[in-house]
Parts: sequence; C-alpha cells; structure tokens
Amino acid sequence: MSVKIAAIKEGLRWPLQVFGLVAARDNLDHMRNIIFHRSRNNCQTITEEDPYLALTGPSRAIAVSVDPSYVEVSLKVKGTTEAEDKDLSDLVLLHRTGRFLGGLYSSRLSTLELAFDHVTRSVEATIFVKLTYGSWPTGFGGVITASSSSRDDLKVKLLDSGDDGLPIDANGAIKLSRRVVSIGHVESLNVYVTAGRVDEKQVVESGRATFKAQRAGVSLSELCLGFCSMNVTVAWSCFRHEW
Repeated sequence: MSVKIAAIKEGLRWPLQVFGLVAARDNLDHMRNIIFHRSRNNCQTITEEDPYLALTGPSRAIAVSVDPSYVEVSLKVKGTTEAEDKDLSDLVLLHRTGRFLGGLYSSRLSTLELAFDHVTRSVEATIFVKLTYGSWPTGFGGVITASSSSRDDLKVKLLDSGDDGLPIDANGAIKLSRRVVSIGHVESLNVYVTAGRVDEKQVVESGRATFKAQRAGVSLSELCLGFCSMNVTVAWSCFRHEW
C-alpha cells in the first residue's frame, strides 16, 4: 500500500533525490511486478514532511500462497555526479501464507516502513476514470483514492495531482498513477475523487463511486462533482476458479 523512508543516517540530509526500483515477484509468472521505478534522470524529491515514494504499481495484484514470493528494493540517492550517488536501501523481503510483510526494514543508509494489507479470497480491480461532462477548473488539484468496504479507512492513492490540474488527455481519460487494487470477493470497492483549491489546501468538492466485487467482467458508474461528471470503470478478474 505504501513505502515510506522512515529514517536516514550517516550524513544524509533532507530533501533526497531518490531513484531506483521496488518490485514484487510471485509464483504466477516470476516476472518483476513493478511498484516503483525511476531513473537517475527522473528522481523523486523526498522530503521529511512527505517521505513516501510515489508508487505506480503493482500492474496486477500480487498473489500470496504457500510458495515464497518476494519484494525487491534497490534505491539510490542522486549525488552531484554519478560517482557520488549513494545506496539508500537494498532489500529482498520474503512473503508467503502466514508470513506477511509490514513494518520497519533497515538497510544501507535508511529505514523503510512498508505497509501491506493482505486480502483473502480476493479479486483484482483495474480502475479507469474519464471526464465526461464539464471541465476541471484552473487552480484546483485532485486526489483519487480507492478502498474496500470493510477497510474504508485504508485508502490506496491512485492519483495525487499536487499543485497541477488533473492529467486529462484529449478524450477525457485521466492518467492515474496506479490502477490496480485487490478487493475481497464479497466486499465492495469505493473510488473517491476530491478536488481542492491549490492555494487554500482544502477540499471543495468530493464524490464517490461504489461497486460490488465481481469475479469477471466490467462495471461502470458515474461520479458527479459540482463542476464536472466522470465515468469510473472497473475491470474485474480473479486468480482462482473456486470463488
């Protein structure tokens, strides 16, 4: 759900220019499922006030079973020259049924805090959001999050536009930073959109779309704010035929 740089050491000072990789491997195909990836020329600025990596994955749900799966972390801090780059964190973490990740992990020049939520008998929801009516106002930032009905307090951030407007293409599609979440097969998925003035840092409009989990297929719902309407589409899939 999140990766936080909880502490730094040995002369590092905030802010940090961070690049590198966080990825998962499970027993479905053993390929890297990218959660965070930035090149040296596209670092993320990490501050003490906002120490979270801007995650872009996973690209599909991460399966957990009795067979071992792994999370790989290889993060660096950009220096003035490439020779002055420093290893921030190098980790390989095991997860499997009965042994779930979460907590603090120290390595190299930092301590990372990883937050995970294990969803039993889950289905995968891939989320798409499209502006269908009205327009996004100038000077407004937007945040799009998703959560399950049983844990609505744990919201996965799909997009945070910051001081910029929403990234909307010519067809109205909103480019989300993340799209995939896991939901229990008897639960509901909530998708929230909030809008606020950048200069005032407060929410002005908000809306929610709710979907009952499905084994397969596509669900569609309209979400309305005061100045625009959006279609929220969810494509469902599952890993096991028993559900």
